[in-house]
Amino acid sequence: MKRRSLALAITALIAALAPAGVAQAQSFEVEATGTPGQNIKVMLADVPPGSEVEIRVQRSIKHYYRRGTPILRYQSAARFKADEDGRVDVTTSPSLGGSYNGIDPNGLFWSMQPVSEEAVEADDKIYFEALIAGTRVTSTSLELPMQPAAVEIIEIESLPGSFFAPHPGPGKHPTLILVDGPDTLGLSRAVEIPQLVEQGYSILYFATYSVIFGAPDKATNGLPTRYVDIPIDRLQEAYDWLAQQASVDTDRIGLYGFSRNGAYVVLAATRFEWIRAVAGISPSDVVWEGWGPQVRLGTTSSYSWKGEPLPYVPYSDNYFRETAKLARREPARLRTPMDEGRWQNPDRVAAARIPIESYRGSLFLAGGEQDNMWSAGHMVQNMVERRAEAGLKTEFLVLPDAGHNVISDGMDPTRLLEEGTARAAEAQAQSQTWAATIAFFNKVLKPGGS
Repeated sequence: MKRRSLALAITALIAALAPAGVAQAQSFEVEATGTPGQNIKVMLADVPPGSEVEIRVQRSIKHYYRRGTPILRYQSAARFKADEDGRVDVTTSPSLGGSYNGIDPNGLFWSMQPVSEEAVEADDKIYFEALIAGTRVTSTSLELPMQPAAVEIIEIESLPGSFFAPHPGPGKHPTLILVDGPDTLGLSRAVEIPQLVEQGYSILYFATYSVIFGAPDKATNGLPTRYVDIPIDRLQEAYDWLAQQASVDTDRIGLYGFSRNGAYVVLAATRFEWIRAVAGISPSDVVWEGWGPQVRLGTTSSYSWKGEPLPYVPYSDNYFRETAKLARREPARLRTPMDEGRWQNPDRVAAARIPIESYRGSLFLAGGEQDNMWSAGHMVQNMVERRAEAGLKTEFLVLPDAGHNVISDGMDPTRLLEEGTARAAEAQAQSQTWAATIAFFNKVLKPGGS
């Protein structure tokens, strides 16, 4: 994986005065390598062998999932035992306690919690300090800008809800089409797209629907306001637009989608010959029924093709029970009415199955076995087996301890939904999935190459 530009590949060695009885040459080695999902390496050197060291990390974080939440200061802290050479390598040293336990290269980042509810200024720096017996012995900071210098956003009037972030530089570049809903939170513009552009891709953000619950969004005017009969064939408009751009290599176009849009990209892969690579995260192997305001149960499909609804699997009547829990902000298991609908309608499952074995291109799938939204882990396995029967290889992850939310890079505590021990599993699954996704696209689409 290539190193980040603009001073992101940094090694900071800063010594500090130590308390009496402690060696005087303690230093942090903090390196940002640009490896997705594990992009900050933290090591501490020259402390007394066998000593217990506390490492604290602070950074300012914007919570995109909560509208109106100010930028807050987050902090983590964990205790480590120095090895016989007086070193602590967070990648391999287990945390003895604190914000997280055990070995986790990203533990100091995903385990952060707000220091207070007081708003702070945006800050690209991450601050590190080491303490022995409660006394700080050394500290450093690392600047990690969220935005590469040359990301340009171009709105596309002919494709409502879409925008293009071209990779800078001459020549033709591979392009990823990010299939999603409206980017009303600004998360994709601020986080995902810059990371992908940094890898060497041009990005087309493609919204499949407008806001379903909530205030309308101008950027997605004209798109469906219910998840009903979402047109798969509309994706051809995105390709036609890309084909007119001098910087786009139309032989290197990939699709990337999560959850419902993970199902969208898998389904689209079976319909268009120009798709070279597809990554479906927490996808489905069948078309499910539609949903949204004033949609009667069992009457609509989620997707359509050239104006015709596609066959779908209906939910069971327990759909109302689970959605009512969501309305009361109680834990819900939407997977239950979907699993029951599948068991009760085997004939409709056969008709609604996505024929993924008809897609001959490169495919990456990931899903969690503990997914309560729908049974993504099982559905990933179903698709992998179908393709294997057809003699096709599929890169995939079935994550035994993960739920639905395996999107993100596993570094941002605000993008974790689980609590307790499940939180660590969620962060690790995000990191693993993001790194595998990037590695998959880089191998197939070869950014920077031909």
